[in-house]
Amino acid sequence: MDSEIVYVDEYIKIYIISNSVYIESLKSGMPLNQLNSIITAYPQFQIVDFNVIKDAVSHAPIPPKKFGELKEKIIIKTSDDGLKATITYNLPKSALDLKNRDSLVKETYEALTKHGIIFGIKREFFFGEIETGKTYTIAEGEASVDGKDSIIKMYELSEHKPEIKEDGKADYYDLKLINKVKAGDWLGERIEATEGFPGRTVTGSSLKTVKGKNFPLLYDKNSVYEILLNGKTILYSKINGAANYIDGKITVCNHLEVDGDVDFTTGNIEFDGYVTIKGTVTDGFSVVATKDIEINSPLGLGNVKGIKSLEGSIFIKGGIVSKNQTEITAKNDIFTKFVNNVVLNCGGIAHIGFYCINSFVHAKEVFIESTKGNIIGGNIKAEMKVTAPVIGSPLEVKTIVEVTGFNRKALTERLESVVNGIGSLKDEQQSLKQELSGASQKEMTVVEVKIYNKNFLRLVEIREEIKALEHERKNLNMYLKTKGECEITITKRVYPNCILIVKNIHSEIKYASVATSLFFLDGELKQI
Repeated sequence: MDSEIVYVDEYIKIYIISNSVYIESLKSGMPLNQLNSIITAYPQFQIVDFNVIKDAVSHAPIPPKKFGELKEKIIIKTSDDGLKATITYNLPKSALDLKNRDSLVKETYEALTKHGIIFGIKREFFFGEIETGKTYTIAEGEASVDGKDSIIKMYELSEHKPEIKEDGKADYYDLKLINKVKAGDWLGERIEATEGFPGRTVTGSSLKTVKGKNFPLLYDKNSVYEILLNGKTILYSKINGAANYIDGKITVCNHLEVDGDVDFTTGNIEFDGYVTIKGTVTDGFSVVATKDIEINSPLGLGNVKGIKSLEGSIFIKGGIVSKNQTEITAKNDIFTKFVNNVVLNCGGIAHIGFYCINSFVHAKEVFIESTKGNIIGGNIKAEMKVTAPVIGSPLEVKTIVEVTGFNRKALTERLESVVNGIGSLKDEQQSLKQELSGASQKEMTVVEVKIYNKNFLRLVEIREEIKALEHERKNLNMYLKTKGECEITITKRVYPNCILIVKNIHSEIKYASVATSLFFLDGELKQI
């Protein structure tokens, strides 16, 4: 059998037969560390028997014995994803020298071809230093780039915030409740999902890409239309109206805008939607709407027949002065500058700017804004709280202010229920997101598509439910800040002949007194 002598001197001879490495000691006298230095100069040797090497020195001379095997000269490995190939050389230092690089390059390319590596080979690698036994990246593929999901941007409803004047003060009496839009106004858009770019492995195989998810645009087709323009699906309003979200869909609700006054020209107004009146409502006329009502004349109202919002709030820029106790009713809040001889009913906050005279006000909370504001005469009844700088007058006009109170325990339990509800909805939301993400990664049947769309619509519903519960949680936290179970707070003065009723406990004021706060706590009336 042919052999290849790789080293010989007066003491030893090392040669290769097939894939095995043999040593023959010719005479004694060679130190063991010298023999180790000789063997380590050949990194292609894989030692399998150290005792043979030791015996070659300590028991010389001895006949040829196998002590090792040849390592693979060039080791090439490919990553599991096929995007990277590494190379390790088990060659003498001389074979890796730059002056022998042409031969090394040729041998390396032959090895790469043998492993099927044809793409992304780093040619610049061969111009640097190469060390034996060290692993290098020899080729890199191109990862696929998944398509981008569609991006949706929708019309944002403005918050019911007061206008801030130049002096920094909030003007609660110039408050816009309606998000007005015109036909052709922008309501939302979707940047369409992209296909992505396929990748390529070091062996030249193509890598599939995942197309981005195209989320649906939710809108009311009766009042909104879409147009595909420059890679975007854009939503526009079909009509003039008020933008709103109903069941998660952008909708343009009917919005009646009266350019002047409500009078004989218009007749009484009864409208299913939002109403904006640029002027006022003249005596004897009425306005009823399902949504918010705005009356923007600074002149305010007089002896109107009535103003009523079935589902929204009412904003009256001026005040209300009536002779026959005009009734103003809203499901939510009422904002007005002043009231005189008026019946005010609302399910939220009765927000009165300056004064309330000889009026009946029934609300969850009654708040007099001005630091000089007062309540004189009439009957004020709130569930949570009444706040006013002055109650009564030096003329000792009889004034009744009552807070009926609330069950703090029930309110706290409701708050806990709301918090738990938000948590449960968020868990369901996360689960649905994962399910939708998993479903979108594969081909879907018609039935699976229906399930996917149903789950997506549920995801939209959950967002709206969470938003509603978050709003309720905010209100509940605010109510729970009320002192005790109900509160009357007078920031400046209360006059005689005022009756303050806190949780059915009557306190008749007989002497004028300064700022005070009455509240019901632990079964008894307290005052600070």
